[in-house]
Amino acid sequence: MDTDMNANPSRKKRKVSPAKANGEPEPVGDGKGRCTWASNPRYPLLQHYHDTEWCMPGGFNRTNRYLFEMIILEGAQAGLSWSTVLHKRDAYREAYDNFDYNRIADTYTSPASNERLLQTNIVKNKLKVEASITNAKAFRDLLQELYPDQAQLEDENGFWQFLQAYKMKIGANTEPQYLTSNEASDRLSADLKKRGFKFVGTTIMYSYLQAVGIELEGVHHSSNCFRHSKKTHITK
Repeated sequence: MDTDMNANPSRKKRKVSPAKANGEPEPVGDGKGRCTWASNPRYPLLQHYHDTEWCMPGGFNRTNRYLFEMIILEGAQAGLSWSTVLHKRDAYREAYDNFDYNRIADTYTSPASNERLLQTNIVKNKLKVEASITNAKAFRDLLQELYPDQAQLEDENGFWQFLQAYKMKIGANTEPQYLTSNEASDRLSADLKKRGFKFVGTTIMYSYLQAVGIELEGVHHSSNCFRHSKKTHITK
């Protein structure tokens, strides 16, 4: 996970405080060990994502809607911190009709619609916005071709089933690794690009597979993280 936030070991832990005016809770140190990228208590939104959603065994959410959302958000992160994207997540959900890829593919069809998106509070990058529209169409086409009976927004065995081909079983004695891509993300990236997807390079897809809970080699929860699985020795 790419962030620019490192924990300060000398910083004193703080108690829970009321929410700030911007809606984000005050910094809190709860004494839990976390992966390095989510260890700084000054970023509670990032910690909440790490604690409740990221790299959840079996998938945090298997619906097509959520898996499409994560493709768009991971692509938006390129060159930015994940914290930046998380703070814009609600804006993305509003701008993209709660990630309804059917509606996006059918109605976001003109340069004017792209310009309207750039007027919202999403990441203001024209190439990323154009890619998101392209990806909505490609995502829908993939589902309609391969999983026509599981192509609706809330279906859970469409794109999730597609991702199972990129799952890698890891043995308990696997040595810790520090990877940004692997064979599975290489294949997923190549396969999606053939189908017309944009902003799906192997590094982005490696991060995506981790985030949505597909098991693969390399970085999972660190050994000192309270969410670390004792079944594997994969650390960050």
